[in-house]
Amino acid sequence: MKITVLGAGAIGSLFGGYLALDHEVTLICRESHTEAIRKRGLSVTGLGNFVVRPRAVSSAAGLEPPELLFLTVKSYDTPAALADVKSLLAPKTVLVTLQNGLGNVDTLKDAFPEARLVAGITSHAAIHTAPGVVEHTGKSYTLVGGSEDAAAVARVLTETGFETGVSDDIERDIWYKALVNSAINPVATLLKEKNRAIFLRHELAPLIEGIVTEGVEVAFARGISLDVDIALEKVMTVARETANNVCSMRQDIEHGRRTEIMEMNGAIARYGDETGVPTPVNGLLTALVQALEPRNA
Repeated sequence: MKITVLGAGAIGSLFGGYLALDHEVTLICRESHTEAIRKRGLSVTGLGNFVVRPRAVSSAAGLEPPELLFLTVKSYDTPAALADVKSLLAPKTVLVTLQNGLGNVDTLKDAFPEARLVAGITSHAAIHTAPGVVEHTGKSYTLVGGSEDAAAVARVLTETGFETGVSDDIERDIWYKALVNSAINPVATLLKEKNRAIFLRHELAPLIEGIVTEGVEVAFARGISLDVDIALEKVMTVARETANNVCSMRQDIEHGRRTEIMEMNGAIARYGDETGVPTPVNGLLTALVQALEPRNA
């Protein structure tokens, strides 16, 4: 199967690397990553231990539409990626978003109402340790849904090594994943800790509960029914499964990059303002993480 990954950073390279074991994969990534993969292949370390040689390019220009197109760019880059997505879509193409945060699916549906869109979430953890190298640091769940193509996508990913379920309500599950990220990422980033701090440091429990409770209330105001206890259980499960991972938000801060805080806690706070639901905890975390970002990010 011909598969393209648009935005092959840590997660995109992780999934693309495993998929390249059995499929014809093209990674669209930064120039330094592209050059390293061309010279030495893509090394998947950590929980993986192999080298593959997918095609690596730094631009979508001239590429033919694949059968599967995975979108793994940062959430704030989704609007900028739409032109590349459009150039890679064909009637045969299934577009799969495996992004963090809230709002990506709506952006893609608005831009490509006729596309064969599959919404997906994953809590597998990865670190882009060097050009041409991605470390698989934690195994967790992957879910897809939203269209009749979801079952086929789940089958491909499961056969590749990412056990993937088909969600009967992917919008609900995207919100649950957003709450997981909103609880783990900013807290671990501000404390300069690995994900394990979320369950090891018991004094954090009221903070985690506050983040999640506000998110559940905002979701309910938007017509999405979530359960606080289920959400908290998901936070702790993912934190344990990715205990030794340095979250993507902390990696971004440490490398002087913009974070996805506005698509996580910031989105909860923004939707709270729109629906009249107070979100002081998520608003404060958003401001604190933004204060750590470089001014020109």
